[in-house]
Amino acid sequence: MPEPYLNLEGIHRLCDDLGDVETYGLSVAGRPLIAVRLPGVAAERTVAVTAGIHGIEHVGVAVALEVLRRGPLDGADLLVCPVLNPDGYARAAEADGGLGVATQRKNARGVDLNRNFPLPYGARPSWLPVAGSRDPASATYRGEAPLSEPETAALAALLRVHRPWASANLHSFMGTLITARVWERADWRGYTELGRAFRAGQGRRLGYPRLASAVGDVFTGELEDWQHHALQCWGVCVEAFSVAESVRQHVRAPTAYWRFNPRDPGPVVQRDASGVRAMLIRALALPRPPERADAMEVRAAW
Repeated sequence: MPEPYLNLEGIHRLCDDLGDVETYGLSVAGRPLIAVRLPGVAAERTVAVTAGIHGIEHVGVAVALEVLRRGPLDGADLLVCPVLNPDGYARAAEADGGLGVATQRKNARGVDLNRNFPLPYGARPSWLPVAGSRDPASATYRGEAPLSEPETAALAALLRVHRPWASANLHSFMGTLITARVWERADWRGYTELGRAFRAGQGRRLGYPRLASAVGDVFTGELEDWQHHALQCWGVCVEAFSVAESVRQHVRAPTAYWRFNPRDPGPVVQRDASGVRAMLIRALALPRPPERADAMEVRAAW
């Protein structure tokens, strides 16, 4: 396991110490999918934090665990799913980062889990490679059908039960906030406010910018799009550890793993955990995104 990141056993032990752990499903290889619930003060809602949907992105898992370690939030129960793709996480750990990005990114069936969620409004997958591929060899292979993978199907069932008000989905390494695709001005303004809250929580003069477009964006099968349109949940992908920081660490990274993860995760984890918590607290002051009658989910094959 690359130092200083925890292996799956260490993550499970830490979660047992921090909150109420629920096994909500099993991965392709039979590893437990766990969620940790931390009751909040005067809680009337639930907010969620997810990480590790791409196996190589270990720093996102570390940020999620720090959010949990800091304790309850006022006004909301905190639901943390620290490793959505434990098979990919373990594969990256066991190889000490010495595999290609596609191999470390996907689940044990070779599916990019963050391209496997249903598309709203009857949308079809985009032809753009980054939006999901039909090619099983691709790093963004979307799978045979929406929610075809046990990891995504189990997460969707869990989130339908808890219906989070907002969710921070932790990734690496672009140093950006990627928000759900929306058209309504109120939704656009809401995500603008959440971005400001995140950057203020980071305490940086130049925090992570928001990457979104009102015109050129497409549905990709990503978690935050599904959360917003199917669950009426504010969904934000947080790309921890910026490209600039990665380049400063290694002008040319010795392995793909160290392009995605800081050798000293402490500063990134501390500032981004603060940003996540500030963003979730701000989301509680916003109305829930409105439900739209045409927000149908595609369940047939792609």
